[in-house]
Amino acid sequence: MHTETLQIGCIIMASGRSSRYGKNKLLEKIGDREVVLLTARHLASAGLSPLVVTRSSSVKDLMDRNAVSCILHEGEHKSDTIHVGIEHFDRNTAGYLFMPADQPLLLPDTLKKLVLHFEHNPGRPVRVGYASAVGSPVLFPAWLRGDLLSYCGERGGMDVLKKKQIVCDVIQAGYEWELWDVDTPAKMEQVRTIYSQYAQILSG
Repeated sequence: MHTETLQIGCIIMASGRSSRYGKNKLLEKIGDREVVLLTARHLASAGLSPLVVTRSSSVKDLMDRNAVSCILHEGEHKSDTIHVGIEHFDRNTAGYLFMPADQPLLLPDTLKKLVLHFEHNPGRPVRVGYASAVGSPVLFPAWLRGDLLSYCGERGGMDVLKKKQIVCDVIQAGYEWELWDVDTPAKMEQVRTIYSQYAQILSG
């Protein structure tokens, strides 16, 4: 049944160390916005209220300056970021969307499709894909909250689904590059090229 009022906890995973990139990639600019800020803006444009969870004081300062909710924590593992994010939201939350901070090309329209699918199927996890490829973000229903809070490790919520033998629904992105993350300087240049080509729909 379609419901307009489902509360979704939207968590931007911004606690990585950018070891492959060589410096904090989330503060690198694409156009006139930092990677993490562009990601947050796309989520907001889709009607979501993003919460950035980070270990970087510089990311926290940037979010504060731009009025984006942010929690600074010291946890070492990806599961720590998950736990901090989930515990921020109350028990009325219908689902938890985990969005990589370094995926700045994901379009608001694709995020809207993801949310709409979840509203029609609030008991099922759903993720974004393109053709046969699957990627992030992933939206987990609230009944998996306890499993996510019990999980410890680095692979994230997909380990929870694998253990419970649950297959995600998949909604299709409009472009392959929406699934790209910025893991190396070379990938950043590819992302910037796409951004310049599609600036009208990506600038927010």
